[in-house]
Amino acid sequence: MRLRLSIPAIGCAQIAKLEGSLKRKTRMGALYNDLLADIPDLQLPPVPEDATNVYWVYGVVVGDSYRLDALELGDRLRDAGVDSRPFFLGLHEQPAVRERGHGLGQQFPVAERLARRGLYLPSGLTLTEEQIHSVARTLRKCLGH
Repeated sequence: MRLRLSIPAIGCAQIAKLEGSLKRKTRMGALYNDLLADIPDLQLPPVPEDATNVYWVYGVVVGDSYRLDALELGDRLRDAGVDSRPFFLGLHEQPAVRERGHGLGQQFPVAERLARRGLYLPSGLTLTEEQIHSVARTLRKCLGH
């Protein structure tokens, strides 16, 4: 018997869980914010006054006072048992775009800095509060705080 997945059914099931998922992500982001707020020169996700950040992902930007970039920090985190992902490259640096001759010779300093100094911390819905505390402790150690 061959199993057929129904895309509309999967989407409806996800929509049914959406409100709870957004609340969970918002609580996780707030916990990360509390645990990381006092680390000098570490930019946390913005908390807008007129909107709600639902923390689809939890990204931080390592300030220039640190002598490591996001890739090195990610390596240190991984060695300590914490997974992370670097920020996406700017569009002008995406291989598919460059292969087509676009963006060559162009510079976008803000996008380039974010791509090299930003990384996403674990933020899956199954992450426990203790795991978030552990990620925060590990990040502090990796940054020397």
